[in-house]
Amino acid sequence: MAEAMIELDVSAPWEPPDDRERVPGRSRRWGMGAAVLALVCAVLPAGQAPRDLTPLYTADFQVMSLDAAGGRLIVSRYQAGGAPPVVEAIDARDGRTLWERPTEADQSFVALTDEVALLQVERADEQGEYDGRIIALDAASGRMRWERRRTRIAGLAGGLVLAEDQAWPGEEQGFDPAYGDPEDPAVVLPMLPHHERRVALEPGTGRVVWTVDTPPGVVASLTYGDYPQVDELSELDAAGVLRVRDLATGGVAATFRLGRSGAVGMHRRGVAGQEVVWAAGARGADVYDRGSGRLLWHAPADGSAYNGPFPCLPDRYCVFGESGTDVLDPGAGARQWRAEGYAAMLGAVDGRLLLYRQGPQQFHPDDVTAFDPRTGAVAWHEQGWQFANGMFKGPGLAGYFVWRPTSNTDAVVGRLDPRDGHVEVIGRAADFYGSPQCTATGGMLACLAIGVLYVWALP
Repeated sequence: MAEAMIELDVSAPWEPPDDRERVPGRSRRWGMGAAVLALVCAVLPAGQAPRDLTPLYTADFQVMSLDAAGGRLIVSRYQAGGAPPVVEAIDARDGRTLWERPTEADQSFVALTDEVALLQVERADEQGEYDGRIIALDAASGRMRWERRRTRIAGLAGGLVLAEDQAWPGEEQGFDPAYGDPEDPAVVLPMLPHHERRVALEPGTGRVVWTVDTPPGVVASLTYGDYPQVDELSELDAAGVLRVRDLATGGVAATFRLGRSGAVGMHRRGVAGQEVVWAAGARGADVYDRGSGRLLWHAPADGSAYNGPFPCLPDRYCVFGESGTDVLDPGAGARQWRAEGYAAMLGAVDGRLLLYRQGPQQFHPDDVTAFDPRTGAVAWHEQGWQFANGMFKGPGLAGYFVWRPTSNTDAVVGRLDPRDGHVEVIGRAADFYGSPQCTATGGMLACLAIGVLYVWALP
């Protein structure tokens, strides 16, 4: 199974008091060698020389966001004096600025490929209608390649940019209260009847490769693997007809008829050969066999209607509750085992289920356990390392980036191997706290913490 993307609630992260003097408006400079950081030794196997954990370079200029691909780092940052923020491309190897361009407050960086950097603009026209758009910048030069109005990005699919056009702006949006109380989280509410349009665009030119229009009463579903990669686009109608689209052409690749009828609140691809359906106005979900259309079992709602079942493993479902995770058999939905206290999923690697503890006051979870999917036996347990915020594991990355405070403000950064839970120390940083983000490209690790960018070479 592909890795899952999980974002933490960091709405009120703890940050230590800072009694050191900050110089307002200091200029942006790349600090090659990062002389402000001390040279320390990593924990290495016997016989190997200790590594220098000092960053190769840093940048202290109020960085707001970070992404990486194709050997480039793409960052957005504030400017002094209230000027509009800028997007900047950096050579990951040496910190050299490749290009930069100003943006507006309603523009946010959303995705990066080897070819283009994609910005999402969120705004309305004079009549209050949505007028957002996607802007594609050349990743090598920063020049605008193309833009598309009245649309939002949905993901990347097979080398194409998948977007959702606002082609029917006058239609009423929101949930349909005719199917139940909107305040009851256990009741499945469908959206009000509306049209949807999805388009696949060439990343370099913005040319429309295919268009799929979904009429009212038909519910489309996107399945993600390594976000923002889309693995499947499917549609289910009230007659129980499920159509799976070819992501290269937009055409119907497969059609299934499920043994059901009635309005659909939501549906998603289940484990191999199955579909999970939340019927409008119902409590819980139904699991169907795609091939025969037969109803296999019903999953009752436990708290929120959408807590599960989720295909967390190739042949297992998970139901996530406030106090733990239940792992279910796909044939009948019977609970096979429970991970008490572990209520959130980190990923699934080498057939093992990686879960972590998370609570209302636990903004930086530092307790993760790998479980055997058949028995629930603990394969390994790691505690004390906090996960970098954002995507725990980006597409194509070999491990999860973690950090651990070494003082009130400083930290070491490492990479957790999901196969055995071992953490390899990569770097050390001053002023590293809050909700750091880390990513990698071209053999380089880049982390963003409290507006400061740190870059190390990966071992």
